[in-house]
Amino acid sequence: MNLADGLRINSWRFPDKVAAVFNEQRVTYSELNARANRLAHGLLKRGFKRGDKVSIILYNCIEFLEIYHALARIGVVSVPINFRLVPNEREYIVNNSDSRALFMGSEFLKDFDPKKVPNVANNCIIVGSPEDVPEGMAYYENIIEGMPDHEPFVDQSEEDLFYLGYTSGTTGFPKGAMIQTRGTLEVIKNALIRNSGRQGVDMTKRVFLAIMPICHSNSIWATLITYWMGGTNVIFPSGKFDPEKVLQIIHKEKVTTTSMVPTMITRILELPDEVKYKYSMDSLTSVGSSSAPLLTKTKEAALEFFKNARFSEGYGSTETGALTTLRHKDQLRKVRSIGKPNPGIEIKLIDEEGREVTKPNEVGVLWAKAPSAFIGYYKDPEKTKEAINGEWATAGDMAYLDEEGYYYLVDRKHDMIISGGENIYPAEIEEVLIKHPAVSEVAVIGVPHEQWGEEVKALIILKEGAQTTEEEILEYCKERLAGYKRPRSVEFKDDFPRTATGKVLKRLVKKPYWEGQERMI
Repeated sequence: MNLADGLRINSWRFPDKVAAVFNEQRVTYSELNARANRLAHGLLKRGFKRGDKVSIILYNCIEFLEIYHALARIGVVSVPINFRLVPNEREYIVNNSDSRALFMGSEFLKDFDPKKVPNVANNCIIVGSPEDVPEGMAYYENIIEGMPDHEPFVDQSEEDLFYLGYTSGTTGFPKGAMIQTRGTLEVIKNALIRNSGRQGVDMTKRVFLAIMPICHSNSIWATLITYWMGGTNVIFPSGKFDPEKVLQIIHKEKVTTTSMVPTMITRILELPDEVKYKYSMDSLTSVGSSSAPLLTKTKEAALEFFKNARFSEGYGSTETGALTTLRHKDQLRKVRSIGKPNPGIEIKLIDEEGREVTKPNEVGVLWAKAPSAFIGYYKDPEKTKEAINGEWATAGDMAYLDEEGYYYLVDRKHDMIISGGENIYPAEIEEVLIKHPAVSEVAVIGVPHEQWGEEVKALIILKEGAQTTEEEILEYCKERLAGYKRPRSVEFKDDFPRTATGKVLKRLVKKPYWEGQERMI
């Protein structure tokens, strides 16, 4: 079975139904399926074969969906790259993934140096206007033009890789989580099973608003699920988040379901009443929140505003797939919980001695046995060994279980920060800051932020006799880190709390900034 089969099958069932909407652009199932097939044939003609990797750097667009489906149809592995990364981070992923080609939006050409990505330098395919395509690069539409629109036949296996999901690294470099076709099919199957059990629900009427970037696992899974159901994907434009535009699109396109991070929900709720109540939310049947726990007051306000929709929170990761759901009926009864395991998922908590935690309220690292789990990090056996143990996998989050079997996140084993739904690892930022000539030691932590959940703060010990300012440090980071990773504040310290061996105790470093908070996360 092929992940593009949902689109293919429903292009027979609903050829004239709208499959995707982006701004004023609308394409039907038959049109989207035909273009994906033509692109697949065009890539075969250029010599691509099963198992090759292809990187993708695009803002949200319908072409992103075409590329995913075309690559899946010929067994080529997608390597979606977060457009918010700075050029050297993008280049690292292209090179580390051994990509043979790069699909790139013309907006990224200004920062692109083909000499730094030699494997793809002669195989760059530009999405945008033909006038923007530099000499020696290919225009996306020219790859499609004149190709047959029937499905190509390429022998494949469900054990083949579907995509490499690069997650922020704890040692300064992203790690490529290897996601099989089988694992993603399990995510889709799980969603189909859960939705089919809802009485009176016609899954073909699903209209999903993809607000998050389509390079993220959340949107990859959700848009594929839509096509297996026979629904419509509405794509939100990339760029600065506009909360009113979300409401406009829900109202105009009669959106039935969407997934957001807490920051987005907060921004919507902060709109003046005369703005947010101008649009009808009656079409919404469900709203999901993920990537970070919702603050209690935000949750209460969201339940009131989206009062006709089932509201749920989910927990999962690129490595494991979707693991738990806190359902609508439990939202206020189990505040801050991530819910219970989804069908077919087993979870256990392991303490620092490697023993399974069996008592309620005891904390351990959350491990999952999930058919959707990844099979390791690409070319990184050491990190794979830390994250996979037989049939069990972990993203390193720490949690506890209550007496009724509901799970709660309490902290992150590797001190990861989640700001506005983006995963940020302090080690990446610390590695940049420690190179500043005035910096002796640095500890980067997440501190509470009303809108973003957490924001990045740098605590710095200066070298003896050295001087610098907060403004200088922040400016230094501007040239070296993606915007969402940059510290928002800097504090200078004389020393840090440490273990007997001198190791910085991050938990104690963070503690003063989280006094009075519901949870240190």
